[in-house]
Amino acid sequence: MAEEFAIRKALRGALVAVAGALMILPAYLNLEIFNRLHFELVVSLSISIMLFAVGTLLLIVVLGRDVFEPRA
Repeated sequence: MAEEFAIRKALRGALVAVAGALMILPAYLNLEIFNRLHFELVVSLSISIMLFAVGTLLLIVVLGRDVFEPRA
């Protein structure tokens, strides 16, 4: 039981790190996609916005709704 809890906690920590990376990296990726790959600006921005949205949703799913509800 304790091992399962430790694995779950480690997986949750890893997913929070991935979600954070998906929310921070789009700013860098936007610059690289636009400059190096010569994509259109709209395409580059849409990729960045989608990655940010996926990161935000992943963070909400991992943390659970209990964290976001007001406490009485």
